[in-house]
Amino acid sequence: MKKRPVQVALHVREPSVIEFTVGERVQLDRLAPSTRGVVPERHGSLLSPGVSTRTLAQGHYCFKTLTDANLRVVHGGVEAHVVAHNKDNDPRLPPVIPSAKGDEPAGELPTLTIE
Repeated sequence: MKKRPVQVALHVREPSVIEFTVGERVQLDRLAPSTRGVVPERHGSLLSPGVSTRTLAQGHYCFKTLTDANLRVVHGGVEAHVVAHNKDNDPRLPPVIPSAKGDEPAGELPTLTIE
């Protein structure tokens, strides 16, 4: 069965250290305000498969993955949630209620665990 990406949004309330466990290379983006609205900017190097630790400043971040992911807050204050991802959904904006256009596309959605 085809895998669908899971998109994760992070709101870091204070400087924090996060341990990411992922099964593929993942790009972590910081969402930064600009004259064109909010734009994603790459934050550091790609997260490699396995366990990676990142220090995050206060702000909003996001990443997508096709594999199961685990986040562990080593210290600090972080809120994480899965954002419904489709062609009409901008990950930089707050989550929206899906429209009643039918079923979601076929595919298996990875799991996200937060410790």
